[in-house]
Amino acid sequence: MKMQTKAYICILIILIQNISVILLFNKSLVNSLENCIKNYNYPFFVIVMINILTVAGVISIYYIMRLLKNQKDSSIKLDNSKEVITALQAQKHDFRNHLNVVAGMLQLQKNDKALDYIFSISERVEEVFSISKIKNIEIAAILFRKCAIAENKGIFVDLDIRCDLQYLKMSSVDACKILFNLIDNAIYELQQCRTGYKYLMIDIFESGDYYVISIGNSYPVLSPELYDKVFEKGFTTKGNQNERGYGLSIVKRMIEKNNGKINVESFEEVGTVFTVWFPMNKPYKTTDVNVSKNITSSNA
Repeated sequence: MKMQTKAYICILIILIQNISVILLFNKSLVNSLENCIKNYNYPFFVIVMINILTVAGVISIYYIMRLLKNQKDSSIKLDNSKEVITALQAQKHDFRNHLNVVAGMLQLQKNDKALDYIFSISERVEEVFSISKIKNIEIAAILFRKCAIAENKGIFVDLDIRCDLQYLKMSSVDACKILFNLIDNAIYELQQCRTGYKYLMIDIFESGDYYVISIGNSYPVLSPELYDKVFEKGFTTKGNQNERGYGLSIVKRMIEKNNGKINVESFEEVGTVFTVWFPMNKPYKTTDVNVSKNITSSNA
């Protein structure tokens, strides 16, 4: 039996115990129901002790719930750490292959080609490690892992990260679920492309009071009448409608619950782009407040 299931069973038992104690031993309640229940007289210290235990039970439930939440968050972080390790192992394998290619070119005395190859690889490495700019470790782990998966499937990944997501207002768990669904959908669709270039674009930047994350895939191109339909529950392009078609509807609901926005656009020779606006919770600096006060006083 899972730890979480055991904890919920304990909570249920404590609740039943507390309700029973309140009903059976609270003297004022028994007195008010004297026509229905025979009134028992208990010593005062027994009544006090029982009520203290009741309150302690309620407090225990609170701390058990907190423990469950912390355990869930820790499990998510552990899973993300495992994903990072797996992605790093894949990067290590790729790096060895690149070194073998360069060594082969040098042995064939193709120095210019080897140099060009090194420059092209260094640009890709710099792009991938731009994920390290992100201060939200859970989101960074998701992006790192998903980009590695996409590249292993022959998909070219274009990353453009221009902010660190430090002041993301939404919980990391919700944000990761949203990105997980959107990137997985993009990878799935690109795998169905039999001809042409497979391209996954991830663009992260700030706009006003929002972090904006755009996720685009070069295949397929959607018609405008499908822009709203893709977010409907049960709609899918993946064949089996009995088991699919819920990811994007859940994503939209989760985004709107957190006061964010999402839309989709599709263009020929570009593909389909999902853009999400995540609210920021950026603290105001003292200097900003002083500047606004000075502007107000000068206008007056």
